[in-house]
Amino acid sequence: MCTFVGGIEVDLLIAGGCVSEARSCFVGMEIFGMAPHYRKAVEAGTIRISEESEATIALGLRASYLKVPFMPLKGIIGTDMPKVRNDIKQIDDPLGSGSQVMVVPKIDLDVAIIHVPYADEFGNGNIAGAVWMDADMGKTAKKTILICEKLVETEDIRYLPGKAQLPMQTTTAVVKMPFGAHPTSCYPFYTFDPLHIQYYLKTDFEDYKKKFIIGKTHTQYFEETGGIQTIFNILL
Repeated sequence: MCTFVGGIEVDLLIAGGCVSEARSCFVGMEIFGMAPHYRKAVEAGTIRISEESEATIALGLRASYLKVPFMPLKGIIGTDMPKVRNDIKQIDDPLGSGSQVMVVPKIDLDVAIIHVPYADEFGNGNIAGAVWMDADMGKTAKKTILICEKLVETEDIRYLPGKAQLPMQTTTAVVKMPFGAHPTSCYPFYTFDPLHIQYYLKTDFEDYKKKFIIGKTHTQYFEETGGIQTIFNILL
């Protein structure tokens, strides 16, 4: 599993036994504290961890879609990264400048699942706001699945700010799933749900799984979280 910055979605997958290795520069619950199941798994050694920085993930993805084995950078020279990563290396500039660079390997993704506010039926996706690494993940992955809040016409995508940052050429499938990012946010439609996140943190995962996951449709999940009242609470 690879994510730029992970939160409850990563913690849920680890708690469910779906992750063998995690590659990220941060996994946590932001203002709510640490991600409990991620922390337990790291401490117990039940998952492998690839320590990353934002730069190593960004450049690893870029190397993949540029079809090169690695990318160079200088920012992690002098850090402890080489002590915890055996797949990065500090080398002399092969072009003879006399300086040194650290090289990081490409990151190949099998499947990218990206939640967006808007998409059309052809797989053009638009993100209202910062795109971060979503576009790079979409370009890199062998299969890219867009989950959207609203399915709109292609003409609508053309007039949105940023247009199709995730183009149809890199998209494998589109799924319309309103409130699909809950309990996290999806600008400009809704904010995060602090009540549900706090409930998750204080609930045994097996109990949480029975109530919200196993055998539940998306509608049933929302009914369990509080139904229309929850939607009213998070709408922007």
